[in-house]
Formats: sequence, structure tokens, C-alpha cells
Amino acid sequence: MRERALIGTAVAALLLAGCSAGGANGACPPPQPAPPAETALLPAGLSFDRIGTITHVQSTAGHLTVRAVTTKPIDEVTVLVQDAVTAAGYRPAGMDNEGFEAEVFFTAGSYAAGQALVRRGGCEGQWDIDLVLVDPDAVPSSPTRTTTG
Repeated sequence: MRERALIGTAVAALLLAGCSAGGANGACPPPQPAPPAETALLPAGLSFDRIGTITHVQSTAGHLTVRAVTTKPIDEVTVLVQDAVTAAGYRPAGMDNEGFEAEVFFTAGSYAAGQALVRRGGCEGQWDIDLVLVDPDAVPSSPTRTTTG
């Protein structure tokens, strides 16, 4: 009886180890959300609520970097990212989707102001999103034209 209990314990440990490894046969752990202090750095209007989990936000030298994870299909993700960034005041400037990787480009005024890169994640069915935006306060206002008459 004791041998069966030990064998059962050993088998259970092996199965649990396989699941927690996140490999092809194991389930991936859910992504860890970025702490509130990081998500507070997001510009007004920018939300990933419909997209996935924001895992990291960093603001440095006039740029904002956002990392996120989603399980939505890549074709849907690119449109949702474009909508989210547009809601924050940027304009869409194009998209390139190759099915395994996609890029979405943004402008602010007449300046190139950002890019989102969507790639396959480390876990089956997940996509990693890397978004870099120019801080809207760092973009010079458009020059005004004056005419003399």
C-alpha cells in the first residue's frame, strides 16, 4: 500500500512539473499584469482592456514602451491595437501583417510617432505585443504658416 502511495506521489509530481514548465505539453501560466504604478504611465485614452494583459510599461526620454500578451488572433489584434492607440490621440499610418508577425504604425501631427510589433509568444496561442510611442508632449506642434501681403 505504501509503495502505491509513493508511486502515485511521484507520478503526480511529474505531471505537475510538466504543466508548470510551459512547454509544448504543459499549460502556460497566465501573464502577470503590470503594477498600477506602471499602467499609470499610459496616456489618457490608451486601454488594452479589449486586447490583452499589459505586462510592462516604461517611460524614458520622450518614449513610452508597452508590453502586453494576448490570445486573440493576430488579424484581430492589429485592428484592436490600432483602435486603442488612435483613442489616445495618435493617427494610424499603416499596417503590415505577415500572419506570423505584424506591425502597426502611428503618427502624431506630421511626425512618425510609434509602432506596435505583434509576434508569436512563447506559449501556444499567445501573441506578444511591443508598443513604442513618442510621448505626445514631446512632439513639437506643427509650425504655422504666415503669409505676407
